[in-house]
Order: sequence, then structure tokens, then C-alpha cells
Amino acid sequence: MNRSRTAWLWTRRALASSLLILVGFGCNGPGSEETAEPTGILILSVDTLRYDVLGFAGGTETPVLDGLAAAGTSFSHAMAPMPRTTPALGSLLTGLWPQNHGSREVGDPLVAHVETLAQRLQAAGWTTMAVSVNDSAGPKQGLDRGFERFVSYRDLLTRVGDDLYHEKSPSGPRGTGWATATTDAALRLVDESVADQPWFLWTFYFDPHFVYRPPAPWQDDLEAQGCWELYASYAERTHRGGEIFADIGGVASAALEDCWKLYEAEVRYTDHEIGRLLAGLETRGLLEDTLIVFTADHGENFGEAGLFFEHGDNGHDAGLRVPLVFKGPRVAAGRVDPTAVSLVDVLPTLLGQVGLTTDSAAVDGEDLGLRLAPSASLPPDASRIVFAESASALLNEAREPLITGRLGSRVCVNSETTTLCRQHGELELFDRTLDPGLVDPQPAPATVATESLVAILDRWPAESARERVARTTRFKLIQFPRPEGGYRSELYDLAGAGEGKDVSAEHPTVLEGLTAALEDWAAGIPRQVEREPDAELEESLRNLGYVGRERQSNRN
Repeated sequence: MNRSRTAWLWTRRALASSLLILVGFGCNGPGSEETAEPTGILILSVDTLRYDVLGFAGGTETPVLDGLAAAGTSFSHAMAPMPRTTPALGSLLTGLWPQNHGSREVGDPLVAHVETLAQRLQAAGWTTMAVSVNDSAGPKQGLDRGFERFVSYRDLLTRVGDDLYHEKSPSGPRGTGWATATTDAALRLVDESVADQPWFLWTFYFDPHFVYRPPAPWQDDLEAQGCWELYASYAERTHRGGEIFADIGGVASAALEDCWKLYEAEVRYTDHEIGRLLAGLETRGLLEDTLIVFTADHGENFGEAGLFFEHGDNGHDAGLRVPLVFKGPRVAAGRVDPTAVSLVDVLPTLLGQVGLTTDSAAVDGEDLGLRLAPSASLPPDASRIVFAESASALLNEAREPLITGRLGSRVCVNSETTTLCRQHGELELFDRTLDPGLVDPQPAPATVATESLVAILDRWPAESARERVARTTRFKLIQFPRPEGGYRSELYDLAGAGEGKDVSAEHPTVLEGLTAALEDWAAGIPRQVEREPDAELEESLRNLGYVGRERQSNRN
């Protein structure tokens, strides 16, 4: 891949930052478990970050994060409980499954009584700070609970203004990137807030989210014309988000290689900015006794399960598998643990590391402290089962899901070539072979086939037809909603053929055990309730591509 000398120098600086961190902050040696409890906690989370894109997982150059993983303990089979931002981060900050903290779709808030990590630490005398650059991960969702200082997406828009390089800004690519603004805001918080008391800082970097638009110099000399042309069609609404994400007419697959290049560049840029944050904390003398967690809210699909440049619609590992690295005074260096773990494990683990007790009955996650300890060498727990649920397929152009659409909007059911939609009690029929973008509705005739599709809509209300997942290190069970009700199951051997080949017949005992565990877990999932209208939030979700924009019919 060709990159300009400027971009190459920036990568060298990122590498230098990672070496500074490893030298100044040290690798944990023998006896580290006897050191004092951490006096700082730093959670580095990144939006839409696939596990396999990172250097330490065999992906692109990420020297800062690779250095962090080498100096700490990483979990190679960590899972998000849902491949959408708000539910996943809700689990990260509460230790609860989405059905227990209340947010089961992007933008939906936590229930009022749920206590967050920041609230628990604040009650114990910690200074709490956060920077979140996604509007679906902020005060409206209750993710600011317990933070004394919380810099939101809208705060950054106000602070950086037109210099911010993003799709709604007049600034060019040499303006301030999102990750740069995030690091600047985080260091400013530290300078204004951290004194003698222990501190907690959560940062949520946004950049790898679609559209992938790294600032200069990270995009300099990067040949990705096909993806830039796709962005232009998206901005001009020649193609709506749903058409791109579903690859209607091959528009996404034609740009796949170029968009992957830009996605990798976004990841490298974010890696550099995380390095700048860590170097800034090191300069301020704040890293030596700090416990660092690096993770993501979810991954991103690049064609897996028929989904492109998006996440949420299915239970594929592309969207669910995330990095999870711990680095700190009581954490073993250079350890890779393949035990299946989840974002719900982060809260009880962090509280345990700083000596705060957690009632195991009050959280869904497990304390991973014994797996982190330098003196411990626990074998991988092949029996540990973690769970996940896909989000809803919100955009009606999606073809793979059985049901699409958001509560209160148009809800559709897909058969092999036909889509039937219902909105405000009215039925519309689409022949996807002639109208794949669902632009020109036809009256729904009173036929047996139509009645069958209506029955499916009645059987699966909006946002209820989701895939469900139970996973160990080796095996993964996915349950898919069936038109007639209930679920069909497929079991995958991740150490063998991987996702796509059902091995249920070869491993009936595994299938039975994972099915029973998944059914028990899913029994507590409530029906999605109607949400209060919020025009500002809906516009934000529309800008992020989660909510579609209406397009006029081509019919006269």
C-alpha cells in the first residue's frame, strides 16, 4: 500500500509513542501482583473496531495497541453482547446483559435504576471523566451517569466547530479529525480534574465508523477511488444507506477493497491518537499505577452474512468479536487467553482490581482477575459460555433478515423475492427482482401468499426477530428466527470450518448443551417497548446510517 512520506512519519511517531509507553511504564515482572492497587483506570474504547483488523490479531499496522497487548493480557475470544453501540457500551459500563440494563437498540437509554461503573467509583471517592464522540453514547442514553465531567459529541462540535473534518463539516481532510479532538479533550479533562484522588477516564473514539474518512495525512496517496465514489452517491442520495449495506446492485461489493483500505487507515489513525493520549498521560506521571482496558463496542461487517460497511443485523463474529486487553500493575504481560469472555466482564474485573467488592448477583459478568494475575497461569476455560443477540435490522432494504424496520415506522417481512411492508395499518407489496430498493409499492392483493406474510408480521413484531448466539472458545451456536415462529439452529466449529458450516450432526452433545444454555439466557429477554419520539436523536441516527431517509417514488 502506497503512503506519502508524511503519513509514514506519522506512523513512525505512533511507533515511538508505543515504545515510550512500554519503556516508561514498564512491563509487569515477578511480584507485580504484590504492588499497590491501581490509582487510575483508563478505558480506551473504539467504535466499530473488528478484532482481526489490529496488528496483534494479524491485521494492519497498529504499533501502539500492539505494544499495549504485548505489555498486558489480551483475550482473543472476547464478544460484544450486541453489535450496536448503545447496548454494547451499556454492558461495558454496567456489567449487565442488554435485557437487564434496558438498552436493546442503538440510542435507547439505560433504565433508571441501573448503576454504572462511574457511579460505583465516584461513590468510592474517584474522580470520573469521559469523552464520547458518538451521539448515541451520551447523556440521552444515560451513559454519562456518575461522570463528574462528560464531553459529548455535541460538546466537541461546539468546541472544534468548522475545523472538524467529518461529513457535515466544510473543513477539508487537513482539518481536525475526530480522534484528534477526542485525545485533546481527554488530556484537557485530565489537566482540569485530576488531583490527588484516584481517577477514572473513559474515552470512546469514533473514527472507524462508516463512512471511513481518515484525515490527512492518513488518506494521502491512498488509492481508494471506488469507495470515495460510493460516498458521493451516498451523500447525493443516489444510493441510500440500506441499499449500500445490503449491496443492492453490487454497489458495495464493487467498492469493498477500496473501502477496506480506508477502514484500515482509520484504524491506524486512531492507533496513533491513542498513542498520543498515552504519551500525554505518561508525561503527566499518570501511567505507572494505572489500569488500562482497551476494547471496542462491536465490529463491522465487510460482506459477511451479506452485510457491508455496517453492523447489527446478524450474529456473525465480524460484528460481535472485539479486542479486549488489560494492562496494569496487577496484570500479567504478554499473555493471550483464548477463554470466551464478554464486555459484561469488564466492570466486575475492574472493581476487583481496585479492591471494591461486587455482589455477583447484581452483575451478569465475571471477575477475570485470576486470569490477569502474573502469578496465576490458569488454563483456558473451554466450558465458559458467553451470549449475544443481534440487533434489529432497521433498514428495510436489508434482504437477509426475516423482519426489518424500526418500531413506529415501516415494518417489512422478506420472502424469497417479495417484501411486504406495513405502516400505519396500510400494506405495501414490493417485487424485489424489479424494485430492489423498495421504492415503488404495489397494492397488496388478498391472496393466500399475502395472508401468509401478514401472519409473519403479526408473529414477529418490529425489532423482535433477532438472531441469538451462545459461544465458547471453540463452538458457536446461532439461532435464526423462523417464519412459522421459533428458531432454527446452526452450530459452528470455530477451530474447524468456522462460520458457515453447520456441524450440529457431528456434535449433538455440544448442540444440546449450548441450546439449553441459550434458551435459559434468552428467557429473560422482554418484548421491545415503544420509545418516546426524539427528533434530535432520530436525526443523529439518520446521519449515522441507522435510520433511513425517505425517497420519492418513481411512479407518476
